[in-house]
Amino acid sequence: MRKFSPTAIVLSLCLALPVAAGTLDDIRERGEITMAYRADTPPFSSRNKNKEPEGFTIDLCQQIAEDIKTQLGLNSLKVNWIEVDAGSRIDAVASGRAQIECGATTITFTRLEKVDFSNLTYATGASLMRWADEDIDNIFDLGGKKVSVVEGTTTEDVLQEALETNRINARIVRVKSHAEALQLLVERRIDAMAADQATLFGIGFKTQADNNMVITEDMLSFEPFALPVPRNDADFRLAVNRSLSNTYIRGDVGRSWEKWFGQYNVKPTRMLLMLYRLNSFAE
Repeated sequence: MRKFSPTAIVLSLCLALPVAAGTLDDIRERGEITMAYRADTPPFSSRNKNKEPEGFTIDLCQQIAEDIKTQLGLNSLKVNWIEVDAGSRIDAVASGRAQIECGATTITFTRLEKVDFSNLTYATGASLMRWADEDIDNIFDLGGKKVSVVEGTTTEDVLQEALETNRINARIVRVKSHAEALQLLVERRIDAMAADQATLFGIGFKTQADNNMVITEDMLSFEPFALPVPRNDADFRLAVNRSLSNTYIRGDVGRSWEKWFGQYNVKPTRMLLMLYRLNSFAE
């Protein structure tokens, strides 16, 4: 009788197991990549008049697609865009409907239980936007007032905690999108809307009433943005991070910044400039 060592048996079993194809293998085989985006978070991601995605994060993702096409040696790579909202964006990546989400998504440990994240792409904080004639400068002025927030965002948790901690009797109006929140604010059915500052700048600009809208200076939180990608796929995450790093090193991120944020007269903070420096790596 031929004898086999335990090590040889384990090795043979491992070799017999099928190797799961990674995201890059799937992209190569299909010749396409699917990217999710939110249409209500300008200037990060929104839709133009042709119903096509556009924005600062969209630029980053389009460059990622181009770099992956080059890495895989493909003559062409079709980019499929699917629209998601605050509640469905993480599940879209976790379920495999999309390989990456291109919006304004904050890294949290709860989300890391479902997806991985790229290196940081932006950093901001949550604030309030209100009409200029409203006497609201921070959350302490929200007593007896109504403030909206999009469900499923980190701002929702931060706002709830801040109000409870400081025992502020404000009514939170939870909505499905920033567009819905803005409509409520324009119609004065709420007193303020809460979101990250950069998104509020974009939303305020699109109302064409920027002189009548005020964004409070106090920030309720620190929001580090990154791109959700499939969990436990190091090769794909590496490809995404390599593309982002090269975009930062070339200075393309600055040109995209000027395109999407310059129109609001918003200047990059020293923290943000350092973020891009810290996420630039040599080959």
